[in-house]
Amino acid sequence: MSTAQNKQRIAVLAGGYSGEAVISLQSAATVMEHLDRNLFDPILVRIDSDRWWADVEGQPTINKSNFTYTQNDIDHSFDAVFIMVHGTPGEDGILQKYFENLSIPFTTGSSESVAETFNKFATTSKLRKAGFTVGNSVILNSNDDADVSNIEENVGFPCFVKPNQGGSSLGISRVDKIEDLKGAIDLAKGTNCESIIIESLLEGREFSMGVVPSEDGTPIAMPITEIVTENLFFDYQAKYEGASDEITPADISEDQKAQIQAKGIAAYKLLGCRGMVRLDYILVDGNKPAILEVNTVPGFSKISILPQQLAHCGISINEMLTRVLNQCSN
Repeated sequence: MSTAQNKQRIAVLAGGYSGEAVISLQSAATVMEHLDRNLFDPILVRIDSDRWWADVEGQPTINKSNFTYTQNDIDHSFDAVFIMVHGTPGEDGILQKYFENLSIPFTTGSSESVAETFNKFATTSKLRKAGFTVGNSVILNSNDDADVSNIEENVGFPCFVKPNQGGSSLGISRVDKIEDLKGAIDLAKGTNCESIIIESLLEGREFSMGVVPSEDGTPIAMPITEIVTENLFFDYQAKYEGASDEITPADISEDQKAQIQAKGIAAYKLLGCRGMVRLDYILVDGNKPAILEVNTVPGFSKISILPQQLAHCGISINEMLTRVLNQCSN
């Protein structure tokens, strides 16, 4: 419940059950640092596979039946939840469904919306049906063998092999010839994903753009960032270990900018997104923005793309976090 000063008590969730837990802790640290203490009383809550716990004195375990913790014989509850868990269970709908059942507001789209966007094949299929440019793809259950002829016919080479559910570019490979396909599939399976998506290679410049709430909660597009990487694609090393240049704002025409931003807002609405979202694109043929991925809990560390874009357009992190929490409470 709210504190005596009428501040909202906010649980900032970090960690998770995937290889993205370390990045999640960095993102949550940014939220903890910048949340307006005049409005909010934030508590970091660690979501670990063995237990959930509040990062306060004594590290009390969260009671999952009602999302409270007890400290000095006093029960503490929360007014809202800021989800900064990348991967499972923060981006696949599990946490969202849990908080929906408890009627506690949270900062992402609904459990149904988030589960869909975490499924790359489902997302690209929905976008394609709605007229967006996306790559061709086939899906493979992790227990099945690849149908190479189907991949050759519908996707072709070069292609990308990815875990169908996952982020931070973990388990992703570019495959230039058939002989390398099995190794790439095995790498993706190593992330313990349920299925694997094999996508056609789209040629063009790569961009990333956030869509965030305006002051009244309606979605607005952020400045566009161009990704220039030394690697074959924007992989984990490029994202988090400095093996890329991120140019904000991107050096593109006004028409290209308008197209990318319009597609981003339209996709945000179509997919039922809420809060801060980041979309990754390839600009095909110089004038067709193709959506590669929709990230519903984007990286928010000090070196992440979205804080760079906020800084460029003059919106403080403090202000954006307040907008996100206001949006989820309305």
